[in-house]
Formats: sequence, C-alpha cells, structure tokens
Amino acid sequence: MTRRNRGQQSASAAMTSTPPLAVPVVVTGAARGIGRAIAELYVERGHTVLSVDLNSPPPLAGQPRVKADIGTAAGRERILRAARELGRVSVLIHNAAYQGAHGSVLEVSERGWSRTLTVNLTAPMLLTRALVDLMPHGSAVVNVASVQGLFAEQGNAAYNASKGGLVNLTRSMALDLAPRGIRVNAVAPGAIATEGVLEAIGGSPDPEATRRDYEDLHALRRLGEPREVAQTVYFLGSAEASFLTGTIIPVDGGMTASFMMAGRPV
Repeated sequence: MTRRNRGQQSASAAMTSTPPLAVPVVVTGAARGIGRAIAELYVERGHTVLSVDLNSPPPLAGQPRVKADIGTAAGRERILRAARELGRVSVLIHNAAYQGAHGSVLEVSERGWSRTLTVNLTAPMLLTRALVDLMPHGSAVVNVASVQGLFAEQGNAAYNASKGGLVNLTRSMALDLAPRGIRVNAVAPGAIATEGVLEAIGGSPDPEATRRDYEDLHALRRLGEPREVAQTVYFLGSAEASFLTGTIIPVDGGMTASFMMAGRPV
C-alpha cells in the first residue's frame, strides 16, 4: 500500500465513522451562558442533549438533564448513570467552570484555588475517563477554555492556571484518545455577552464605560455572543472537523491577535 493510499483510507475512515446527525451529546455547565447556547444549538439541529449543571438546567424541549457537581465523584457518577441511558455519547462538551476565586498568587485562598482547579481542570479529565467507554470511534470532546488560557490576567491566578492547564490537557487528551478514534479540541472565548458578564457590567459604577472597556479588548470592538461560541463548538464536534484534533480555536474577536494587557475578566 502506498503512503497516499494509506492517507486516503484514513481520511475515508474518519469521515464514515464521524457521528451522524441526531447523535447523543453531553454538555456540562448547560444552565445558562455559553453552555445553554451550545445545548440549544444541538437540540435545534436534531440531537439528543444531556444537559448537566450544578444548578438544575432549565427544561429544553423534553431533553434529559441532570443536576450534578462535576467536581465531585458523586456528581460524576450521576452524570455517568444518565449518560448510560443515552446508550452512547458521541460528543462530550466540557463547559462548566468556576470563576469565584479571584486574587493574585499571594491573595487567592487555598480553598478557592483548589475548587477552581478541581472544576475547571481535573473534572474534565475525570469525566472524560468515566464516559470514554460510551464513546464510539469517531466521537469528539470539546473543551471550553478561555483566552485566559493563552495569556494571564493579573489578579486572577487560579482561573488563569486552570484554563492554561485545560489548553494543554486538550492536547494531551487528543494524543491519548487518538487510538480510540476520538478527537479532542478546545475553544478559547474572549469576552462573551453571557449573563455573568452582563451582570458584571451592569453592576459597575459606570456600566456604559465598562462595556466600552470590554469591547475595546477586541479588534472587532464588541462583545461576542454565546451563539457564536456555540457554532464553533458545534463545528468541532461535527464531521466537518474530522481531521482536527489537539487544536485550540480562539473565539475572541481578535483579542489574541495582538499583544495587550487584559484589564477585565473574560
């Protein structure tokens, strides 16, 4: 067999084994924001979606949902039991994140640091390991990282470290799961108009100026929309991305296109 023929056969196998429409999908952090937008997009396009959140995910067109803390063994077991009811998991999306531990390396509490790393970094690895036997050849994992995994924001050490770790965990997972035919990629959103970001803007002393500050972090001079991140996640989980693995895609309106000092949480 020539090298060209081997490559052609590999590409063909990847395309034919990529999950078809209406595959089962698991989305963590699906109660609101980017996670909710991802779940809604998959449902719109005919998929079965298991929505997972620390808070009860809102009903979504009769789709299954589970309230679980992904940072605990008991929570991950609940997710596994719900996923088994689906029969298989063809796309696993790690979106859940903890952002409550602000402070520099000299200030952040040990408890806050631990919770941030547990939810944002350790849980995606452990949940993937728990669900991997339900994932057939051609499945995909998509991690929702952050531009703060690509550069650091001063005074947000725990979140920076967790998202930077998730970026490299994505690459490690891609290498480790490739023999199973499972692709692993990540998105790195900039400032997105989620409920949390809009609440932060609205609660500032000068909301109009604060919004401009957020917008000016991006070359496109606006906030991103959750749906824009969801569309990129959907692409990475689809047959259209069958030769992408270990890739990190910034969905950041050009934020990381130039050197800058980030002055707002994203």
